[in-house]
Order: sequence, then structure tokens, then C-alpha cells
Amino acid sequence: MASLLSSLTLTAAAVAPIVASAMPSIVQDAARPAFSFAAVPSASFSDPTTPCALRFGAGQEWAASPLAKPAQLLALCRADAAAGNRDARLVYGQMMLFGFAMQPDDAGLAILKQTAVDGSPAAQRVVGSLYHDGTRVPKDYAAARRWLALAADNGDGAAAGTLGLMDYNGEGGAVDFASAYTEFVRAAENGYPHGATSAGQLLAGGRPGVPRDVHGSVTWFIQGAVHGDPDGEFLLGISLLRGWGVAQDAHNAAGWLSAAVAQDHIEAHAVLADLYLAGSGVPRDDPRGFALMSIAARHGSIYAQRRLGELYSGGVGTTRNAALARVWHRKAALEGDATAQFELAVEYRFGLGGSVDPDAAIGWMRGAAQAGVASAQNDLGVMLQRGEGEARNLAEAKQWYERAAAQGLGVASFNLALLADAGSGMPKNPALAFQLARTGAERGYAQAAVMAGKMLFAGEGVPADKAQALVWYRKAADLGNLDGERATGWQYLYGVGTPRDEALGEHYLELAAQAGDPQAQTMLGLYLLSRPSSVSKDSGKEWLVKAVAQKFGPAYAAMGNLYARGEGTTPDQASALTWFTRGAESNDLVSQRVLCLAYANGSGVARDAPAAQRWCLAAAQAGDAFAMRQLAVGIATGNDASARERVYWQWRLANTGDAAYESILGDSYDQGSGVTADFGAAMYWFRRSAAQGNASAQASLAWHLFTGLGGERDDQEAFAWASQAAGGSSSAMEMVGAAYLSGRGVAQNMTLARGWLEKAAAAGSCEAADDLANLYETGTGVPIDDELALGWHRKAAALGCDAAVIALALRAQAAGQTHSLTQRSPYWLALTAGEPASDAKSGLPTSAAAEHGEAAWNALSTLNGALRGEPLRQYETGIRYLSGDGVMRDKALGDAWLQRAQASFAARPGLRAYADATRVVEQRVGATLTAAERERAQRLALNLIATVPASATVLGTR
Repeated sequence: MASLLSSLTLTAAAVAPIVASAMPSIVQDAARPAFSFAAVPSASFSDPTTPCALRFGAGQEWAASPLAKPAQLLALCRADAAAGNRDARLVYGQMMLFGFAMQPDDAGLAILKQTAVDGSPAAQRVVGSLYHDGTRVPKDYAAARRWLALAADNGDGAAAGTLGLMDYNGEGGAVDFASAYTEFVRAAENGYPHGATSAGQLLAGGRPGVPRDVHGSVTWFIQGAVHGDPDGEFLLGISLLRGWGVAQDAHNAAGWLSAAVAQDHIEAHAVLADLYLAGSGVPRDDPRGFALMSIAARHGSIYAQRRLGELYSGGVGTTRNAALARVWHRKAALEGDATAQFELAVEYRFGLGGSVDPDAAIGWMRGAAQAGVASAQNDLGVMLQRGEGEARNLAEAKQWYERAAAQGLGVASFNLALLADAGSGMPKNPALAFQLARTGAERGYAQAAVMAGKMLFAGEGVPADKAQALVWYRKAADLGNLDGERATGWQYLYGVGTPRDEALGEHYLELAAQAGDPQAQTMLGLYLLSRPSSVSKDSGKEWLVKAVAQKFGPAYAAMGNLYARGEGTTPDQASALTWFTRGAESNDLVSQRVLCLAYANGSGVARDAPAAQRWCLAAAQAGDAFAMRQLAVGIATGNDASARERVYWQWRLANTGDAAYESILGDSYDQGSGVTADFGAAMYWFRRSAAQGNASAQASLAWHLFTGLGGERDDQEAFAWASQAAGGSSSAMEMVGAAYLSGRGVAQNMTLARGWLEKAAAAGSCEAADDLANLYETGTGVPIDDELALGWHRKAAALGCDAAVIALALRAQAAGQTHSLTQRSPYWLALTAGEPASDAKSGLPTSAAAEHGEAAWNALSTLNGALRGEPLRQYETGIRYLSGDGVMRDKALGDAWLQRAQASFAARPGLRAYADATRVVEQRVGATLTAAERERAQRLALNLIATVPASATVLGTR
């Protein structure tokens, strides 16, 4: 019955205008002869024995012999009329007026009027009807009312019925429902059964002056039906079918509808057709239902036309025929049936029964949506969101989703949830997305229940609640949704958010697996393989094989894992590799990752960098972050991978918001590794990463802000970022200490400075150790203590600081102990012969400490310190220019920087030994210069001494 009621919804809607908006009008059967009387008497003729009356009696129109000629019939009625028979005069007057076997003659109207004046109720009704309809006379509602009232007062029920219609529709006066009802009742009481039906219709809907009375309406329908009114039979059938004012009785409903069908009631054909199609009240008979619906459709029932299209579309009661389905849907759509417009739009959209026509599809879809069809509103939203048939319009799509959701359509709420979750057409709002998904789920849309479950499980837009997530997953599962079955099975199987229930878990996974879901097949297969029973293991393999047959990538990985670990079989690395390769070739990311690392590390296979590169690249191009990370750091191919390739993957990861790779990409821009060096770009990425709490990026950003490299210098902001990073970055600790030391970005505080520098040095910062050595050498904030200074220099050197190595080398030079120098020290004292070593990639000469193209960055960092007045950095800059270490080689400029360093050392107490040693080195270097170089070096040195500070506390290099 439920399905029947659903199918009858629009039938009832088609009836509703009769009940609630306008009373039915008489429509002549197009199959009849062109001539028909304006009105047929509803009462018997006064003298039915006359020849004319016998041939044209009430209900016997055209009962004359088919051999009788029109002229003979005309003469017959003329004779009876001339003999004074009033009823014959009624018939003869109409014959003259409408031209039956003669030219139309207005004298017929005079005959009709005189007959009416003589007291014939039927003639009075006919004349009134002529004026009402404007037939052969000007339309005149006042005249119509006068004549109809005379007929009704003389007991003519049909006339009373017409008066009721005029009152109902406000013809010739104001709308008066109470008067209309009174006239309908009078019509029924005077033997006009359709009057009873009309009275019932008024009571069913209720109008001002006529209170709604459903039970009373059925009483009138019964009277109309019992007396043979087809509309009464139809409406009584509908009342019984729907249980309106009477007990629901589909069987009796079918009986009354059949009676209406016997009288050619078109809508009754359609409703009875639905009963046969549903098997409600009658045995199910699809062909009979189709035949009845066809009759109704061909006779103009809009509802039947739409339903006939649906029957052709589904092949119900007939052979499926999409082309005819489209034809009938189009007929109904053109007549304004909103549901047919929606169905026609779907057919144009997907090419059902004809070609695809996006323009027609969206036009009909818009019409149905505007008419209030919720499904059309939703689908119009989808088309607008996708740009089908019209330009993409998210704002309008959202409006249509909202209108459909307001009607309770679950899928529309789900579509709104997707927009809110993605921030499409509205601000991103996970909380709203969850609320909308839950609403869609509550309205029975399974995919919305899945979305609600996912958001609860992950804590997106709502506090995480895995137990409640399971509730929604299970709701979706019980609606037959594969995603819901799979998720429910997994949670029960592994006790996630619920006590573990392997039986339930296996049950739900099996539902999805049997429905052909390869992911569920794989999950179920892995679960069964983990059980000790050989039967379970065999079943597990079977499920994996089914998933593999669908070319489901993870199933290949599962098979590879099975052979690699020997689960339920003998370990077989060759077979495992085969399965992983098949999975990788099927674009399974897990298989591609496995092969990437296996070939990169030589795990179970020979190390093969090209193969590692191939599979990591395949996974990375599919968006796999794991594989991207391998390529971003060069793990997949080793250090031979090009810097440009590594930085590309760094950029891809950084663009996903990965803070670690935002920082790494900033480093690449700083060092010009794989990209052109760009401090502004470096700062951009450091800022993004720093904002996410990445300590390395915070420290790098602080350094840039302290030094001004990158176009921005802000000591206070720099100190703030360094302070944030100091919890996990030794370089940040050093910057905080240096800031307190020099009062940059914070009030100077020697105690805090020393504390932070010591903490940084303990954490491995060679720059901090070097800073501490400088404090104890110069007595800055502490007593001069050369032993402590020497110790800190040695620690800094051990940690890799070139400045510390230089300091120790200069001390050895000053003490005449160069024989005890470390391997790197002779380079810094310009004692090495020949050209310095070169970086294999760039071709630039490098110091022993510079690797992987970092020489230029180190040189730049050193130059920055030199320009800020740090003597050791000035000395280091000189040596770098002398040898071309990370900079363009310029021996004269190198010598000039050594002279600047000598002057800086000499200007600071405690560093005089460095000044003496630097003088020795500079003399050694100067001896190798040409006269022109010496002259240029002297000129540059004077300029440097005049413009560069003699000493300053600087931040360590990065």
C-alpha cells in the first residue's frame, strides 16, 4: 500500500484543483458529431410518446435510426413542435439555431425563449446556458442567471448545478461559496447527480462560508456515485483509496473507479491503472495497468502521460522503450507537469531515449525546480555546481540545494554539507558541514550518514567520537550503503569505538564484499588470513583473488605482503615482488612505496636507483606525500638526484601546508639549491612554516629579520621568533643569547646572554661556543679568562665552526706553533699551495667544511658578519676572496679584508695576538700579489677601514 500511495500522490494532486480551486466544466467528447445540443434535458420530456421526443429523449441523443436523414428528423420535430408539443419545440428551436439540416437561423432562439416563457424548465436552462457560454448570443451572465434561476426554481437540477458553478467562479457577481453550495444541494435534490458531487467537492476543500467537512463530502460523493455521476464515482473511489472521510478500502475503491472507467472517466483510468500496477485492491496486472494508463494518456490526462513515460522507461507492462518514454514525458512536461519536466530533464541530461542536450536539460530542470520539485531543485544545483548547460554558479547552486533541503530532501542536505566542508560557494565551515550531513542522514540519505560518521570519527567540525561515528556508519550500512558496511565492519572487527565483535564485523564486511566492493574484499581477506584456521586462510586468499580480479591495487599489495611474510604460505620474495610490481603498475600507492624503498635500500632486491626513482615518482605524481618526501630529500635516488628535482617536490609538499617542507623549501631558496637564490621567497616560506610552529623555520626567519637579508629587518620581531624557536633550536638559543648580549630587540642583559649562549652551546651550537670564547677573550660582561676562551674555541671548532678554527689557527700562528695545526688550519692561514678544492656540482672552490653547494651561502653569511664588524668574519671573508671559496675569486679584495680584520683585532683589547698573526698572514698573501693588485688592495683596505665597523657582536651564521 505504501508504494501505491506514493504512486498516487500526483493523481491526488491532479484532482486537487477540482476540489480546491475550480469546479469541473463540461467537456464535449471530440469523437461525437460536430453538432450537439447546447444542453441535454436532465428530466424526462413531458410527452415522451411523440416522434421527436422518442428520437431525442433525455439520455437518448441521436437514438434515431441511422437510416433517417437529417431533413427527415428536422421535419419530424417541426411537425411535433407545430402541434404544440413543448419538448419538441425545445428540440426544434435548437435545430434551427445551430443549423441542423438547414442554415443556422436565429429564429430558433425565439422559439427557445418562447418555450421557456411558456414554462419549460429544460428550455429555460438551455436559454440560460446559451447566454452563459455566449453561444449564438452575446455572453450575458445576468441574463444567464435569470433564465437558469427560472429553470432551477421549476425543479431543473442541471440549471441549479450551473448556477452553483457561476457562484463558485464569480460569474455575473462576486464569488459566493455558500450560495454555490446551496445551489449544488438543490441540484442534487432535484435529481442532478453531478450536483451532489460538486457539493461534496466544496465540502472536501472547504471555503469561506462552507466549513470543511470531509465526512460530509463523502456522503455527497456516495449520492453522486450511486446515481451514476462519473465524477462522483471517481471521487468516491479516491476517498476510499486514501481513507478520506471513510475507512480505507482499496478493493471497494477499485470497484467505484471501474464504474467511472466504464463511463470513460479519463482520470479514473489513470488511478485504476496505478492500482493494477501496484496490485492494490485488484490482482496485480501490469499489462492491464499499462493499457488503462495508455487510454488516459491518449485522452489527455497529463498525469497519465507522465506515468506512461515512466512505464516505458522501466519496461513495466510493456517493452522498455526509452524513446517513447521521452515522447510521453515531453507531452506531460509541455502541459506543465513538474515531475514530468524533471524526468524529461534527466533524459536530456544523460541521453536517455535520444541525444544528450545540456541546454534542454537545464531548461526543463529549472522549470521543474521553480515548480517546487525537490529532486529537480537538487539536481539543478548539481548542474550549476558542475557547469552543465550553463556557466558554473556555486552561489545559485547553493540556493537550490537550500530550497530542496527545506523540503526535507536528504541528498540536498548532503550536497550543502559538501559545500560547507570544502568551502565552495560559502566560507569553509566544518561544524556546519557536520550539522548538514547529520540532517541528511536523519532524512535517510545513506551517503550523508557516511559523511557524518567520517567527521565524527576524525573529529572534523565536531568533537571526535568513534562510538557515535559507528552509529551513523551502521545506519548507512543498514540502508545498503557499501561505504557504511565497510566502515561498520572494520570498527566492529577491530573494536574501534566499540567492544570488539568479530562476528558483526565479519558480517558487515561480507555484505560489502559480496556486493562486489574490492576494498571490503581485501579487508575481509586480510582478516581471514590472520586467523589460524586453514579454512579461513583459504577463504581469505579467495577474497583477495576476487579483489585482484577487479584490479584493486591494495589487493595486489596485500598479496605481496602475504608472500613476503609467509602468511598462510611459504615466504617467497620473488612472488612478493611480482605482486607488488603488479600493484604498482595498477597505480596502487602502497605497492609503489614498497618498491621505491626496496629498490632504494636494496631490501630483498638489488639496489636499483632508476627503479626506485620510477616507483617513487609514480606515487608522488599521484599525490602520495610519503613518496614526495623521498624525492624531496633525495632518498629514492641518493645524492645524485638533481637539486632542481628535489626542490620541485619540496615545493609540492610545501603547497600542501607541510610545515617541515615549507621550512626546507625556504632553506633551498636561501642556498640557491635547485632554484635561484631568493631571500624574499625564503622568508615567505619560513613565515608560513613558522606560523605553524616549526622551530627551524622560526629560527631561520629570526635570523633573516636580525640580518635584514630578504628585505626586512626588525629586531623585535626577530627576537620574538627566536624566543619561540628556542625551545627546540640551538641556533635560536644562540640568537636569543646574542640579542641579550647586544640589546637588539630586547634590553641588554649580560647574565641572560651568557646563560642562553651556554645553553645553545650545550645543545650543539658552534656559533654560541664561539660567542662565549669571544666574551672571555675580550672580558665582555665577564672577567677575561684566556683558558676558558681557548676551551670554548676548541669546542666550537669541534662542532664545525670555521670562525673557531680560524681563531685557533691565528693563535698558533702568533705562538709560532703552526706545526701543531689541524688539517683545515693551513687553508685558513694561506699556507696551502695551489688552487683550493672545488665543489663537484658548481665548480666553485670550497673550504673543507663546505659541501653540497653550501659554499656560496656560507660565504654570504660570513660577509654579512664581516660588514657588521666581526673581526673573525672579516678575516674569513678575506681568505674566501683570496681562494674563491663560495665567491668570485679576487685576491686584491681578499687582502683588503685581511687588512680590515687586522685593524679590527688591533682595536679590541684581548685580541692583539690575532692582530699580530693576521699581519703575518697578510704579508704572506701580499707577497703573492702583483704590483697592481697590491695597489688596489691598499685602496680597498682604506675604504673598508673607513666604512666598515671595527667591532660588533653578531649573530652566528646559519
